[in-house]
Amino acid sequence: MKIESIKTKFGKIKFFKTKEASFNIETILPKKKPPTFYLKRSNGYLIIVKGNANSSKGKLKKGDFIKIKPKEKFWIENNSNKNLKYLAIDIPPVDESGIVWEKENEN
Repeated sequence: MKIESIKTKFGKIKFFKTKEASFNIETILPKKKPPTFYLKRSNGYLIIVKGNANSSKGKLKKGDFIKIKPKEKFWIENNSNKNLKYLAIDIPPVDESGIVWEKENEN
C-alpha cells in the first residue's frame, strides 16, 4: 500500500485507500482554514491528533472524535499559532470525485 503526500496552501495531506476506507492524515498550518466541503456518499470520521480547532461541529481539541454524514457541509479552522493535525477516515473510500468543495476563501 502506497502512502501519497500533497502540499496545499493550507498545509499537507498524507493519504492512502483500501477497498473499505480512505485514510488522510492532515496538517493545517496556523491561522488557516481550508474550504468548506461535503462528501457525496461517504461517512467521514475525524480524530484530532494534535492541536485545537474551530469547526462547523464546534470547538475541537486533541482526542476529540466527530462523524460527518454524507452531504453534510463541514469546515475546520486552525485558529492557533501551532499546527493542527487530524486523522480523517472516509467509509466507503472517496477520491476527488466524491468530494464537493465550496469556493476557496482567501486565507
